[in-house]
Amino acid sequence: MPDAVGPFAEYQPEPGERAERAKVDIVLAVAADVLPIARVQSDVRGNTPEYWAERVARRVSAGAGELVVVARVDGDTAGYGTASLLPEHEDGAPAGWYLSGVTVAHAWRRKGIGRALTEWRMAWLRERDAEVWCFVSARNPASIDLHRALGFTEERRGPSFQGVTFGGGEGVLLVARA
Repeated sequence: MPDAVGPFAEYQPEPGERAERAKVDIVLAVAADVLPIARVQSDVRGNTPEYWAERVARRVSAGAGELVVVARVDGDTAGYGTASLLPEHEDGAPAGWYLSGVTVAHAWRRKGIGRALTEWRMAWLRERDAEVWCFVSARNPASIDLHRALGFTEERRGPSFQGVTFGGGEGVLLVARA
């Protein structure tokens, strides 16, 4: 069962004093990272690590068109991020490289892990394309603010992007252009 904190970071637009930033290492995920990533995903989003391990393993081994990176602090898995090359979708989301997810363990939130994962993925994607896309739930202002701080602008809002629907019925499609 997910922690009572929920899947999104608590929104703190004026956080005051933040915890010290963690010294994080971000690397491409390999097969040995699948179970630690699955445990983080299970703790944050629910379901069992075995359930998530199958999904994570598919993405780690997918090759071209998929990116999975892991954030480690002192050798421990603190979070991970993904990116995907997606085709144009019937819901109007354009084709391109998308930041397709980031999960940070509850114990490591508000220590710069999510931002570091996002910056790393953006740099990797910018070597491949001038545009980086993402979509987030309109109910996740912490993620919206993070992406805006990294140069993303809102393209539009809608009930789904790339076939993904959102709690509350509204998502935000964002793009960062080089």
